[in-house]
Amino acid sequence: MFDKIFCIARQRGIGMLVFLLAVAPVTAWADLTINLIAVNPDEQGKEIDVKYHLPRELEPQDVVDTGPLKVDYDVDRSLYFVYGTVPFGPKESKTFRVKVRDVWVITREEVDILKNQLDQSFDQIKNLEESRNAAIVRDQINDHLDRILVQQQTYSDNIERRIEQYRAYKEEMDQIRNNVYSIDYLVRQSRELEELDLNKTVKLVLEVQNPSKKEEKTVEQKHYLPKEIREEDVIDGKGFDVRFDDKKGMAYLTKKETFQPAEIKRYEIVLKDVWTFPLSKVNDVELRAKEAYQEISEDPAFAESGKYLYDSMVNKLAELRSSQQESLPVQQHIGLYRVNTERYAKAEEDLKKLEEMLAILRAKKLDEMEKGKVKNVLQRLRALRGLAALSEAIFKRGISVTMVWRIIFGTLMFVAFFTTINFFVWAKRSGSMGEEKRAKPREPIQEVPKPGAEPNKS
Repeated sequence: MFDKIFCIARQRGIGMLVFLLAVAPVTAWADLTINLIAVNPDEQGKEIDVKYHLPRELEPQDVVDTGPLKVDYDVDRSLYFVYGTVPFGPKESKTFRVKVRDVWVITREEVDILKNQLDQSFDQIKNLEESRNAAIVRDQINDHLDRILVQQQTYSDNIERRIEQYRAYKEEMDQIRNNVYSIDYLVRQSRELEELDLNKTVKLVLEVQNPSKKEEKTVEQKHYLPKEIREEDVIDGKGFDVRFDDKKGMAYLTKKETFQPAEIKRYEIVLKDVWTFPLSKVNDVELRAKEAYQEISEDPAFAESGKYLYDSMVNKLAELRSSQQESLPVQQHIGLYRVNTERYAKAEEDLKKLEEMLAILRAKKLDEMEKGKVKNVLQRLRALRGLAALSEAIFKRGISVTMVWRIIFGTLMFVAFFTTINFFVWAKRSGSMGEEKRAKPREPIQEVPKPGAEPNKS
């Protein structure tokens, strides 16, 4: 089975190239083969330069076999390409087959892993107040993943449409892959969901006229949609097919239709309103910035720069908030959403700078603490070195026998003197203590009663 997704014929002066893409039966998503047909149109034999830029998703490891051609990288276009100089006979044509991996596939295995991770993330927050909306967000993501798989299977025998759909949803798939492991992602999305009206729609009006006033014409229409719109956001397409232009990064409506002479047709395309900016994102960014600035403002070295960044960010977010209160026509509504998206992106940049500044400040404090610890350690080392010097002076220096006996007799004399003084002090205190309690001559000895007992008065 072969699908022609690239058919480029161009006269190169020395030959003509036609590029075809061939794909084996797609039940197993097999490798693809790009067929390059080069033709020498001249009556004389010559060498022809063959060059073909590979699709942008392909990397060197994805190129399985290039035949006689080589692989190189185009710095200007940021693409890999195959090339070679090949001899041709008169009027000869040659086919070059470049075998590549089918990288335009989202596997069921990956989808199941992403869904399982979503469930695990949800289990961590199912007891929070955001759990109800988080469950809705999880189900929406699961439905979106299933829809992508269905579309992929629908276009399994049409490689051009499958690559087109892969590119249309690549950005969203990357966002899911990057965020599905974060518990905060579900919480943030659930808060945003509270602000969005999922049933809100807008109408895009199209008018098409047959330019001929005398002849009937069949016109293949092509109308680009706003860049935020994807196929699932088209609620009522009025019979148009929704396609995706990966070069422009925009979906478009297309339909072949017959017009009578000078006929005008009017279409009201109903789209999901995806241009409401959730203020919960604004609140989260502002809260993080406030916490960072409070700590930064305490350091004179960073306070002025921190204040400038914080004030700049707060002003952008204030403009974003106030603009959300306005009710505007569709075109201005879309324009305002894009302006607010830019405001939010710039506010995030200011927040990033604030948090980098905070990280530097905390590193500085930590460094000072570590230096203080090192200073204490050095002081202790110096003290130990002093003790070591004293020890060396006393114990490592040679001591004479006379000096040893002097130390012994001195110690004994000090102990004897101290013991004698202690004995006389003890004797004096024991002779004077308890005089008022001792028995008088011929007086009977009094019995000391037990604690709590009545004294004997007899």
